[in-house]
Amino acid sequence: MSEAGDLGVRNAPAAGLAPLLRRTAVVTLVRIGLLGCWFVAMIWAYRQIGQAPDGVAQAGVLALLLAGVKLFTTALSDPLDLDVVRRVPGLTDPLAQAAVWRGAQHIRLGLALLVLLGALAGAGAIATWVLKDPASAPAVRLAGVAAALELAFRGYLSDQQSRERFGRFLTLEATLQAARIGGLAAITLSMPLTAAGFLAAYAGATAASLVFGVFLSGRERMRLLRLSLPDMAVTWRYGRWIGLAMLLAAVVERLDIFLLTALRGPAEAGLYGALLPLLLVPEMIAGFATHALQPRIADLEGKGQLLAFWKGLLRLTVPVALAAAVAVALFAEPLIRLTIGPAFVEAAPALRVLFAAVMLWVGIVPVALSLVVMTLPRATLAITAVQALAILAAGALLIPLYGPLGAALAVLAMRVTAGGLICAVAWHRLHRT
Repeated sequence: MSEAGDLGVRNAPAAGLAPLLRRTAVVTLVRIGLLGCWFVAMIWAYRQIGQAPDGVAQAGVLALLLAGVKLFTTALSDPLDLDVVRRVPGLTDPLAQAAVWRGAQHIRLGLALLVLLGALAGAGAIATWVLKDPASAPAVRLAGVAAALELAFRGYLSDQQSRERFGRFLTLEATLQAARIGGLAAITLSMPLTAAGFLAAYAGATAASLVFGVFLSGRERMRLLRLSLPDMAVTWRYGRWIGLAMLLAAVVERLDIFLLTALRGPAEAGLYGALLPLLLVPEMIAGFATHALQPRIADLEGKGQLLAFWKGLLRLTVPVALAAAVAVALFAEPLIRLTIGPAFVEAAPALRVLFAAVMLWVGIVPVALSLVVMTLPRATLAITAVQALAILAAGALLIPLYGPLGAALAVLAMRVTAGGLICAVAWHRLHRT
């Protein structure tokens, strides 16, 4: 074979990956644009809340309740999303595809009802014992409504993702962000913004987007009274392992804010929680790219192309992540003043550490994480348990001493530990196969 011919054979897999890379880039860029709009709205909301006499404490309540919403929606929805995304692309029969989705959606709706009832019943106790503010009970109830609606809505996102109908997927996301921003603007024009007001807008936007998602899903997916018991059983067999891992991962992901509230109080949690929107963009970029890739992870691995794809992506993501971390380290104080406001500027050291931890994750881990989560549920559970132990130990040691900075250092320790394990497991699997 000639040298040119040999080169062509070696480059064939890379050329075949080009459409996937282009699609991933387009979907990710559009979602970044939508996220940018929500990022501006979140920053503006925290800035408005911070101007009130009890603004920092209100910011702490909002940060904790939003963390709770994300905890439940991530832990309960992700296993169902993953099951749909891993099974539907391999089916050619549209009715079979719809049955798989309905089986997951029935489980999802049952979980949403449990979350709603739990929030309504426990609002008083959560406000008194966790938030240390009985007047926050209405905000807790609104958080429960928001979590239940988001659980249901995410089912329609996973449906469009699994069928690779990314135009409709992006339309649903655009509707959600527009409704959130419109709701926040309407509430702010009528009254001072509080944690409860923010959550009311959040829940209302999700409800409107859910209705639109049902409309876009198609007739077969509207037949939710038609149970798919065999598909529900398959989802359960997959989800019983990955669900435990996702529940633990969701707790771990929000454990910093929970530990800080418990060990140092709502005011310091407010300083720390107001930083979280500044981390929203890089974390969501990684999530967006992962969502676009997930339907093809198994295919790339089966063709022996996933390792080459991962290496190629690292050449792009690692330098970008490093540059972003250095920029935030140099300009943390001005960034806080220009965004969430001067009331939170004393949390600048925590922002530097948190942003470095996030960029470490974004730069290296997403492809490896997708592979491990979708193919090795028991390993995922074991890694997540180690992750939980890492942040618990680091948080218990560092948060009482350093407050928000200690929470950020605990997150860094957890990301380094878990990211290293995930990459090692993925690397071993790809070299073994």
